[in-house]
Amino acid sequence: MPKNYLAIDYGERRVGIAYASELVGIAFPRETIDLKEKNLWTELERLSKESKITDFVLGMPIHPNNHPDSKQKTVEAFASELRKKFPKIELHIQDESYSTQEATAAVRAAPRGCPKTKIPKTKIDKAAAAIILQRFLEGSF
Repeated sequence: MPKNYLAIDYGERRVGIAYASELVGIAFPRETIDLKEKNLWTELERLSKESKITDFVLGMPIHPNNHPDSKQKTVEAFASELRKKFPKIELHIQDESYSTQEATAAVRAAPRGCPKTKIPKTKIDKAAAAIILQRFLEGSF
């Protein structure tokens, strides 16, 4: 059975989601979950079932000096909860350094992007999740 990956770019306000199948090996932005509007655990359960997810890839802010900051501690706490709530889905940690900057540049450069206007954060969050997942896939195959 092929692996199906769901990437998570975790934030305290919004969570970017991306998807990939090992059969294709390309990450696709899926959606951004606004935590004020939706329950994250309910949404992850729905997405996991819909796409038959076998593996999560969680973006982790890793600093060059390896000293954890408050965001890293928040993501680590989320990772611990994710493991408890989805014990049958393997969890991988992927460095998310500069993924937001890369996502912003990619969305701005896209043919239907937002070159002169402010880019909606929802587009950036799911694009950042796709970048995190693509980095993971490129390191795995």
